[in-house]
Amino acid sequence: MPSVEPNLKSSCCRAAAGLGCDNVSFVMSSPGCAKDGEGLLQTERLHSDREVSEFLLRACHDLRASARAVRTHSELFLKEAGAPRISGSEQRLGFIVEGARRIDLLLDGLACYSVALQTEAASFLSTPMDALLRSVLTKLDKELRDSGAEVVYGKLPIVTGNPDRLMLLLENLLRNALAHRGQVAPRIDISACKQAEGWLFAVRDNGPGVEAAFLESIFTPFERLQNKQRWGAGLGLAICRVIVERHGGRIWAESQPETGATLCFTLPSQ
Repeated sequence: MPSVEPNLKSSCCRAAAGLGCDNVSFVMSSPGCAKDGEGLLQTERLHSDREVSEFLLRACHDLRASARAVRTHSELFLKEAGAPRISGSEQRLGFIVEGARRIDLLLDGLACYSVALQTEAASFLSTPMDALLRSVLTKLDKELRDSGAEVVYGKLPIVTGNPDRLMLLLENLLRNALAHRGQVAPRIDISACKQAEGWLFAVRDNGPGVEAAFLESIFTPFERLQNKQRWGAGLGLAICRVIVERHGGRIWAESQPETGATLCFTLPSQ
């Protein structure tokens, strides 16, 4: 059973870099016009995100049905005791089953990514992060037990955000730590401290770490670290970035090889 220590003193209280954002310049005749222009730009972006999200969800639904049909029938064929065999046929069918499994995994990732895009301020509530974390730990109980993971966390704050998306954020960060575990049992430390911009969270693991050259690219969709990650959709950290940025925060990684990695993100306070 994973060990969970709920009273660890917060360990991430260090100065965070200033929040970064892309600046869009407008040539306007008055501040009021600039504000109207920014509001229009925001509305258009949300509308575009919603369209992309709905497209991805529908595409995933149709593609998943086909992928699962291929996988199911291939598995049934392999299980038929009396089925005639030819040289290499079982191996080829194994490739088909594995390929279908990976397609299914990718579609699950794309569906989660499309859901993350549908994160709007109108859905934000006062959200206790410690309650969300406990729910995620319950959901991942089997994975944590199987890996012998220890999850340690201190008192987490109440933030303003979408509870479902923030739960997805925590789940993906924990799954990332489990996927990048080293030879020893995983230890995951989760902490938070107050900053001028809001709250700074840190999720630290004891895995093999990430080389400096990849600290930014790991948040790119479908980007995977060769030979260091169990095969996944390659979307977990990309989903985290979308969720954090939709909440007005920033997410980044700090690490050195063989020393573990710390994923930091900011969220606005209550």
